[in-house]
Amino acid sequence: MPKQKLIVFDIDGTLYRSDDYERELHKEIVELLAEKLGCSTEEVKAKLRALRKETPSISWCLIKLGINLKEFYEELARRANPSKYIREAKDVKALLGKLKEAGFKLAAHTNSGRALALKVLGALGINPSMFDIMVTSDDAEPKPSPDGYLKILGLAGITAEEAVYVGDRYDVDLKPAKKLGIRTVIVGKGITPKDVDFKVENILEIEDLFLKTQG
Repeated sequence: MPKQKLIVFDIDGTLYRSDDYERELHKEIVELLAEKLGCSTEEVKAKLRALRKETPSISWCLIKLGINLKEFYEELARRANPSKYIREAKDVKALLGKLKEAGFKLAAHTNSGRALALKVLGALGINPSMFDIMVTSDDAEPKPSPDGYLKILGLAGITAEEAVYVGDRYDVDLKPAKKLGIRTVIVGKGITPKDVDFKVENILEIEDLFLKTQG
């Protein structure tokens, strides 16, 4: 791994993995959408299935349905209870601390709204101040738009070549980063797309990638 100055982390599915929370959050999204659109939950599910053929991002599905994303995610944050499903991640917190001590700038980038992202980080036991930069859908167009990536680079004052993006979804997280010239690390056990630079099965494995290799 060449010298990098900034590590950007996706949050959901990357810093943690909880299938139970993912299912519960999807249920809350469907129910809230049904209220907003004045239709049944089954109709909402059908609309989302159709839209997901066009975009892999639930946030862009909401936009295409005419939903005010900021207001929607603020209401979702009031309803959601991530701490019921997500355990404190002391090992991930320690990893972030080591990366900061090594001189890396850290950023968090999520399609969620800020309020919900903060609740998730709280459930993980990670203080938001661990990140030098946090960009949510409150701050920029959701991924896979390049808007948030460019905002992070601008706030960090670095070039794309000096950054690395860590995420679990190729089409949503990593493909847009690659288009901008940002190196990428995919987290997970699935098939790795050819143009991803590095793969780890667990987020903790990036300690070897960023610290031992560069050290």
